[in-house]
Amino acid sequence: LLNELPGVECSLPGGAFYAFPNVKGTGISGKEFAKKCLHKAGVAIVPGTAFGSNAQDFVRFSFAASRDNISQALENIKKILS
Repeated sequence: LLNELPGVECSLPGGAFYAFPNVKGTGISGKEFAKKCLHKAGVAIVPGTAFGSNAQDFVRFSFAASRDNISQALENIKKILS
């Protein structure tokens, strides 16, 4: 589902309920991407730099929510990236 977002690339997580997509294709850093998602889409995600200085192009999504909430969050993000 994350790969459907413009500029986002993500490998399938292997059994975890977190994903760590690369957002470089959006043209903004992971930190700016996370801020934009929170303030414009109402979706809280964590910048990759919280997990290491080499992860500036990444963010961490948690999928510990209902399918409906996840689908709505991704729709909200898709709208702000279009």
